[in-house]
Amino acid sequence: MLRQKPFRLVFITTVLLFFFPLIAFSNVKNMNDSGEKRPDIVTIDIPSSPSHKDMPAVEFKHDLHSRVLEGQCLKCHEKKDDAVIFKFKRTEDISGQDFMDLYHDNCIVCHEEMKKAGETAGPTATECRGCHNANFKLESSWKKIDFDRSLHFRHESAKAIPSAIKTQETNCNVCHHSYNEKTKAIFYQKGEEEACVYCHKETASDGIRNTRDAAHDSCVVCHLQLEEQKIEAGPVDCKGCHTIAGQEKIKVIKDVPRLQRNQPDTVLLTGWTELGTDKAANEKIIAQQMDAVAFDHKFHESRTQNCQACHHKALEKCSSCHTDKGDKKGGYVKLDQAMHAVGKSQSCLGCHNELKKASECAGCHFQMPDQAFKDNACVSCHNVDAKAQPMDRLVDKEASANLAREVRETLANNYSKVSIDKIPEEVVINTIEDVYKPSKFPHRKVVQAIFEKVGDNAMAKTFHGNELTLCVGCHHNSPATLTPPKCGSCHGKTPDLTTGKPGLKGAYHGQCITCHQKMEVKSPAPTDCVKCHEKKAS
Repeated sequence: MLRQKPFRLVFITTVLLFFFPLIAFSNVKNMNDSGEKRPDIVTIDIPSSPSHKDMPAVEFKHDLHSRVLEGQCLKCHEKKDDAVIFKFKRTEDISGQDFMDLYHDNCIVCHEEMKKAGETAGPTATECRGCHNANFKLESSWKKIDFDRSLHFRHESAKAIPSAIKTQETNCNVCHHSYNEKTKAIFYQKGEEEACVYCHKETASDGIRNTRDAAHDSCVVCHLQLEEQKIEAGPVDCKGCHTIAGQEKIKVIKDVPRLQRNQPDTVLLTGWTELGTDKAANEKIIAQQMDAVAFDHKFHESRTQNCQACHHKALEKCSSCHTDKGDKKGGYVKLDQAMHAVGKSQSCLGCHNELKKASECAGCHFQMPDQAFKDNACVSCHNVDAKAQPMDRLVDKEASANLAREVRETLANNYSKVSIDKIPEEVVINTIEDVYKPSKFPHRKVVQAIFEKVGDNAMAKTFHGNELTLCVGCHHNSPATLTPPKCGSCHGKTPDLTTGKPGLKGAYHGQCITCHQKMEVKSPAPTDCVKCHEKKAS
């Protein structure tokens, strides 16, 4: 047993380290490369106890050891029920002195055996600080892997992953499970599959493994088992999943069939969570609420990587947690607050605001105040007058879904276009004609390009309603009209110091140049003045 308990060993080690501090690193190969970034740094820390004098935790390079051992996982790990257990040399947790002895008795012995064989090895018994290094400088390059729709489809359609239940055609049961609180056992329930992260959080609690352990015990073990059978499988090393380079090598399937989970195609989102059987009471509830939202669930699925993009805590409808009055289950965040939380990506408003930052949208929206369309903003979503609908269309689940679908189809067909010949072909800007020749702005060409970009964007079409509203992107304080006032109507020759309104020259440059930057227009460049303003002959 290689323990550090005996006084003689402690005394000798202390003397050696005091007089010859560098001896601690004599056999250490790249243990503390300054500036090195790795995805596989595993922290090994002995659980503290009153009798334990803490040493710095060990920052362990997993891939380095795996490579030296040529991928022989069982050199360090054990098997249980034909699966590799990702605990070092054990299948169950241990603590205190036993924990420390387990590592010392195995790691140091291995290092010494390699050293005797003339191989480069890690620290030995007298080189404590080679592992327990308080000044460890390696940085982690670990990157979370997104188990997106493409990866999910590759697994559910993989013939190498057969169903674990003979009566089931799909293999969902291999990964998905529920937990029975009474029997303390997991079981599979078809049609109730949910994302792993709904139960397995970042940190373990109440006996539930954390996300990392659950994923490794499931994903990596499966990959190893397939590898043993000489079947092509996913990565078994850290860099294969948790580096940018590794993730770029993962095959991506673009056209993924819709994941079936009994979800609706369309649904009516309302400010109330439930309606009862009392018609008069229902009418009173509806009268106090905003108009309902006809929501295209199927369309939104196609625009997200996974269900958690919206269903962030559980795969239930939003009102299950976020009620109209607020509930403990939803952190007392009311339904309307959850839907309109600007800074939350799971919120409708928050997600839409993020999408407006895309280059094809940002050119207009970067300078547009949030209240620019305040008169029409609410009705863009709240587009179903529930008070005018027969009660059965609101109470019945299928009827309300059909109502939502009809409204969505009507709105899609109502997007009106502007006849391009009504758009001025060229606009002459002569604000600085004392230095440059008038700038001839290809107005129609620019407007056409904007129309085309929006024409391919379903969200933009939904919220703009018609092409005429796109004019407000430049004519930002004007109503949506084909005859907006000229810029000089609001912007004078000099800035207005009282209101902060820029002068005409500043307004043109601030708008045009910034719009080109936001929309990633390469030409003309912001510094290429003569591209727009031809110099006058001197």
